[in-house]
Amino acid sequence: MKRIRRGFIFTSVLMAVLWGGMTNALALEAYSSYIMIDMGATTQRQTVYIYNQGRLETEIRPDNSMLQYTYDKSGNLLKRSRGYSSEPYLFSTTAQSYDVYLKSVPESTQKVEFPTWTAQADQDDLEWIPGEKVGNGVWKATVMYSRHGGQKGTYITHIYADGKYVGGTSAQVQDSQRIIAPQEASLADGYYEVSVEGVARTVQEVRFPSWTANNDQDDLENPWIIGEKIDDTTWRIRVPFSKHNFETGNYFTHIYSFDKYGNIGGVGGTVVNVKGGAGGSTETDLSGVSYDVFMYGVDPQAQHVYFPTWTANQDQDDIEWIEGVKVANGVWKGTVVYAKHQSETGNYITHIYTDGKMIGYWSFNVTNTVTVEAPKTVMLGSLFYDVTISGVPSNVTDVKFPTWTDSNGQDDIQWTSGERISPTSWRVRIPFYIHNNETGTYITHIYAYDAYGNHRAVGGMTVNVGN
Repeated sequence: MKRIRRGFIFTSVLMAVLWGGMTNALALEAYSSYIMIDMGATTQRQTVYIYNQGRLETEIRPDNSMLQYTYDKSGNLLKRSRGYSSEPYLFSTTAQSYDVYLKSVPESTQKVEFPTWTAQADQDDLEWIPGEKVGNGVWKATVMYSRHGGQKGTYITHIYADGKYVGGTSAQVQDSQRIIAPQEASLADGYYEVSVEGVARTVQEVRFPSWTANNDQDDLENPWIIGEKIDDTTWRIRVPFSKHNFETGNYFTHIYSFDKYGNIGGVGGTVVNVKGGAGGSTETDLSGVSYDVFMYGVDPQAQHVYFPTWTANQDQDDIEWIEGVKVANGVWKGTVVYAKHQSETGNYITHIYTDGKMIGYWSFNVTNTVTVEAPKTVMLGSLFYDVTISGVPSNVTDVKFPTWTDSNGQDDIQWTSGERISPTSWRVRIPFYIHNNETGTYITHIYAYDAYGNHRAVGGMTVNVGN
């Protein structure tokens, strides 16, 4: 094989760290999306349209600018974006590949080849890439990093048309990504997030396979979870502990990017140390009726877990030894019902024991801050009025609004469930016809219910209805 003549080599290599997730060396805006070489045999006067499987994929303008179209799996257009091609050509390692275009190629040309190699170790990785004719006078080759050992640094490409050298180019492939994840997390938080910034805009998909050190990869989710695209260059995943058996210890996440051709490559990885312990909210309202305290990372052999709880007021005069319920592997729950503590407000204290040994503790503050809104006076001609209660904790599953008129006692009482209008607000509509269109005082009491059927009165009000 004849020796390829070397093209120009750019020597300014900007370093960044792939696996450690350090800050990227260049803003991604400086990175190219492709390389456009003009053979100069003819002059491109019109836009070249490139189709893939019957869909418009790329427009190459006479000024070398490029519009690229992205579709969902159903073929619906998601967006149209402008590509970048400017020297020096810089490509992110996350891109997995880049395209080299040769335009203004004579129509009589039968074959275009793009031999490519990396500057490292001379031409040991030389690949003669056959060009693909994608439009009138336009040929394309895709340089895949995997064919060159995934190397970073300088990539050199020469171009031959029907065996004749017609040009060459070189590009720099370098890291641009930054991985963000906590060093430690608590099972009490429910999940943690891993994100990667500085991903090439040409990447079609980023996957985040995650598993725990315990029992190797028995909890690896397949297929690998696709990340959520936050913006053009940032992808993110949420790692919920429930999908990993609430295990403690090291959680591993590797990150892989895919280009539009399906080429895959490693982007980086992270390790998060997950710890057990007690958890729950730190403040709630009496209208929540009850409150759950969780203990994570409990010995799988534990048969009983207790959650003795009392209020700070008057020490342990109201202590209750609550027997916990196992809700998942290593996760136990104790439910504190406020009525069993005289519905006091203030600080509630919980210690957690298994097999006679204290393994954790938790404290939370209980307030009484709900607000009820209703008109003081309303006319019968308005047909109804609304009652709204706000500040109700999200654990409440139902709020009932028993309503009756002052006339003839509770002969017309109606127990009506409210409508949740926000995570902490409920509303009920009181129509007058249900109460015989009576005038005078309408009385409403309000009761909140938790998921276990416990309930308590949380408010009340009166409305004067006139003619």
